[in-house]
Parts: sequence; C-alpha cells; structure tokens
Amino acid sequence: MNQQEKKIIIQEIRTWRDSKLLPAEYCDFLLNLYAEGDSFSAEEQNRPRKNNRTNGGGEGLRQFFNSQASLVLLVMGVLLLFVIFAFNFTLFPLPMQIGVLALVTVVVYFLAIRSGQGPALKRLAWTATSAVLVAVDGYFYLSKTGLIESRGSVIGVMSVVFLLWVLTGGIGRSRLISGIGWGGLLLMYAMLIERIAEIGSSPYGVQHFYWLIPAILSLVLAYLLGRGRVYIAPVFFVLGLLSLFGPDLRLLVYGGSMDFFIQAIIFLKLAVLISVVIVFRLDLKNWWDGTSVEIGR
Repeated sequence: MNQQEKKIIIQEIRTWRDSKLLPAEYCDFLLNLYAEGDSFSAEEQNRPRKNNRTNGGGEGLRQFFNSQASLVLLVMGVLLLFVIFAFNFTLFPLPMQIGVLALVTVVVYFLAIRSGQGPALKRLAWTATSAVLVAVDGYFYLSKTGLIESRGSVIGVMSVVFLLWVLTGGIGRSRLISGIGWGGLLLMYAMLIERIAEIGSSPYGVQHFYWLIPAILSLVLAYLLGRGRVYIAPVFFVLGLLSLFGPDLRLLVYGGSMDFFIQAIIFLKLAVLISVVIVFRLDLKNWWDGTSVEIGR
C-alpha cells in the first residue's frame, strides 16, 4: 500500500471519528495501525476532540434542549402561566375565560390523540384529563351564564358533554369513560321524557316504548361498532340491555309500587337476559375481548 492510499484511509478514519460513526478507541487503533506509529501522535489523537470542543456551541445547545434541565424549565414555565391565569382568571372578560378553557381542552384532546399509540397509562391519563376538562367547561358555562337554573339548558349542555365523553373514550380506548358518557346521555334522555312526555303518568307497559328507542339504538351501535372491532362496542351492548329495564329503574328511583304483574314482567326479562348470556357466553366473551367480529359468528 503506497503513501497516497494510506493518507486517504487515514482521512476517512478521521472523518469517522469526527462524526462518531465508530467509537473513538476503534478509530485510534485503526489510525495507529495504518500510520504505523510515526505519523499519528498523541497530539493527532487529540485533534478531533479539540474540533468537537470548537463545534461544541451548537452541539451543547442541542444537548441542553434534549436534557432534563430543559424539561424542568418547560414545566416551570407552564406552571408559571397556570399560576398567573389561576389567580387572575376572574379578572378576564367572560368570553376570554371561556376561550382559555376551550383552548386548554383542545390542547389536552390533541395530546390524548397523539398518545393513542403510546403506553396505556399515559393514554388513559390524557383521556381522563380531557374528559374532566369538558365537564368543567360545561359547568363553568352554565354557572357563568346563569343557565344552571334552567333544566332544559342543563340537559342540552350536559348532553353535549356526555357525547364528548363517548368520543373521548373512543379516542383513548377507555370503556369506562365511554360508558359514563353513554350512561349520562341515557340519564339526560330520562330527564327529557320525564319533563316533556310526563312519562310518570303513562302506564307501565307504555313506558317500555319510550325506552325501546335508546335500547334499540344502543344495540344497533354495538353491532355496527363490533363488526368494525371498535374497542368500546360492548359498552353500547351492556347499556342497551340496561335500557330495557328503564321503567323498572324509574319505579325504584321514584319509589313506585310494584304489583304482581310488574314483578312477573321483571322476572321474565331477567330470565330471558340470563338465558341469552348463558347460551352465548363464549361468543360474548370473545366479542368483549375483541377477538371476534360479531356475536354468534
């Protein structure tokens, strides 16, 4: 190997060492090997390190932004902004207060969506936080506008909140949050028919027709979402079955009398439900675990 080839190889090794493609010890060994001990001195070995120190301004800045110190400063900055807004929040105009809460909620929702493929605990934390913020936004709007005294306004706003909870649970793959959301929507429906349809004055048999609407809707959604292997599909199935007992739950809440006929109807519904669960228990288990496309397949 002539001197020119050795110089080219040594230059390449130096490039590897400067760019850290290989560990410094390996590059030093190769340089000593090809330089045959006379042209690669201790000063030559230290040259890349000096260059690194010379270029250390940009590299040091990059390392700082990737370090724990930058994370601490970021957290402290966010905490400072939070403290400022917390102590001066009521001094801002009402539209600005609502806008700030809405902006924070949107940011948290974005973080929940971004963490959809991340660790389950992180995803659940962001999802739960966004759900709580939606509820806070709804309560804040009702209290500040004075609409909290209006039952119709409460039903309307809370229906939107619970609908967002259902969507939040779908984003974060949380059956608990989606279940609370859909259960809240059913509760709003119960309050609506109690106020508008005056269901309390209707016979026990007629009350079932009011509850067949959410029951059928829930079961249809469970079937459609289950075919798509959507994680929250069983929530609609369980609450759809629970809706069939809407008139019975109303009697328990309002302390209505249950004669023999009503008791017999409740027993028959429970018997049919338990029989279906026993017959399709394996299909239901697989469907609940998400390993089957639909019940009965």
